[in-house]
Amino acid sequence: MKVKSKKPTKQRNALLKVKNHQVSKLFTIPFDENLQEEWGVKRLPLRVDDQCRITKGEFSGIEGKILSINKKTRKVTIEETSQEKKDGTSFFTPIAPSKLILTKLATKKNKIDPWREKMMDRMQKLEEIKNTSPKKTGGKK
Repeated sequence: MKVKSKKPTKQRNALLKVKNHQVSKLFTIPFDENLQEEWGVKRLPLRVDDQCRITKGEFSGIEGKILSINKKTRKVTIEETSQEKKDGTSFFTPIAPSKLILTKLATKKNKIDPWREKMMDRMQKLEEIKNTSPKKTGGKK
């Protein structure tokens, strides 16, 4: 989603008014540097059971598994971010996906989701095309 204005109030309003089919784009987060080199992809959408590292806030540096993704509040709950209330019950602190880095992909029976594999193949082909295409130089002569 592109925000056209530089004003913070307009940026916040634009995020609040995002349509349902565009919300999933807000859950796309960058890969860890090691995974970027391994897969040749810079970022992917979040999935439940992915391993993430928190980069900002109270829980920065903590790495854990994603338990749930709430598209209505646009927050993610991670296994290691539990806190206790005064009465002794615990709850998971919701975290914004903009504060996360993907460190490990979710696998079932040691295989990655086929939908994700197809997406990564498409992204790798696009990168190859960008790198091999001739660059335009200069302006009018």
